[in-house]
Amino acid sequence: MTADLNPSAYDAFAPFYDAFTVQSDYEKWCDEVVKLAARNGLTGHRLLDLACGTGSSFPPFLRRGFSVTGCDASGSMLALAAAKAPEVELVQCDIRALPDLGSFDLVTCFDDSLNYLLDEGELTAAFAGMEAALAPGGVVVFDLNTLLAYRTTFAGQSVSESDKTVFAWRGSCSPDAPPGCEAEAVVDVFAPYDGDLYSRVTTTHRQRHFPRSRVVASLDEAGLECISVHGVLPDCSLVEPADEDVHPKVVYISAHRRGGDAQ
Repeated sequence: MTADLNPSAYDAFAPFYDAFTVQSDYEKWCDEVVKLAARNGLTGHRLLDLACGTGSSFPPFLRRGFSVTGCDASGSMLALAAAKAPEVELVQCDIRALPDLGSFDLVTCFDDSLNYLLDEGELTAAFAGMEAALAPGGVVVFDLNTLLAYRTTFAGQSVSESDKTVFAWRGSCSPDAPPGCEAEAVVDVFAPYDGDLYSRVTTTHRQRHFPRSRVVASLDEAGLECISVHGVLPDCSLVEPADEDVHPKVVYISAHRRGGDAQ
């Protein structure tokens, strides 16, 4: 995940990203995603993990027998991912303009990375890259923040601590933000160094809410078909129907559009 797809922002944030996301249960998440993808036709084990960040999302897939290629715009994030899994092929690139990386049975994009794309043209471009990388019979799985997330998390402030590093989150969205809104949050990281001193790193996170109708339209324009949409519960369980007033995050399952020209 790279803020505004500006790699320099996440190059600075990279050393603290794992501490910032320490509560994420990637093992449970992987279980839910694999089960859902299998129910929707997944049979192969070639995974393309887009916006993979520091690589926390893909080790559970490796343990389940997947071969993995990971992509991110930030070289510093990828360096940390490489240390976790030297066997994984990692590529620094923009998800709006993916190079030819091969053919994959499962294409994923997690941690609300697609919300950092600020217009529908960019979203469609990302979906087109997924479609081009998807093998016949393959499945695309991605998540997006809902309007609830922007009216709550992105409208509030919070402070958390992990391994003596303090994170101060300052959201500036409105509690009654409309569908399709843009939102901004500033994260200040205070990390200990040299005894009792702390360094400060500040990153700004700008995102856009994409209503379901626009996501489905962008998928269709890119040659993909929306199969289902699931709400994400706090324990990572995926449920239907997804409800933007109840679930802060939703997961989309898509595949080549039926009747399309997938090769």
